[in-house]
Amino acid sequence: MPRIDRKTFERWQRGEIKLANLFGVDAKQIAALFLTGYNMFSEGRLDEAKGIFEGITTLDDKNVYAFSILGAIYQRQENYSVALARYNQALSLFPEDINSLTNRGEVYLKLGKFEEAAADLKKAIELDPAKQHPSANRARLLVALVTDALKTAKEKGVEAVLQSAKQAAKK
Repeated sequence: MPRIDRKTFERWQRGEIKLANLFGVDAKQIAALFLTGYNMFSEGRLDEAKGIFEGITTLDDKNVYAFSILGAIYQRQENYSVALARYNQALSLFPEDINSLTNRGEVYLKLGKFEEAAADLKKAIELDPAKQHPSANRARLLVALVTDALKTAKEKGVEAVLQSAKQAAKK
């Protein structure tokens, strides 16, 4: 562990440098950690990936993508309150992060917070007028599915929507 002088420590306390700088961790090392964590995430090794990304966000509390992936990890683990917190952190750093907006919108849907979900999904869609971003296209699909469910509920009743959802879950 590198020796930390008082002046460097005080710069960190004032928020002038990141914890990574304090410990001598450079951008290449963070990138290597990120790639390792992302590969684990892609392989479904969520707890291992979570540990790496939590470490990255500790070292670099401005890493939007690490917060966003942490949100996705917690979302997959159905820990929605922590997923929302991580997406909120990502969006506080970069409000136009389409991935975080779409994922947070999906979490809000699962929690029955429809106004919040609509706002996030709408913004994700608006940020992709060319219809090329995969997450914005997923937001479009989620909006279409919810709209269809509401239409079905209005025409045939809520029970029809629930029955349709049960049938879809069996497939």
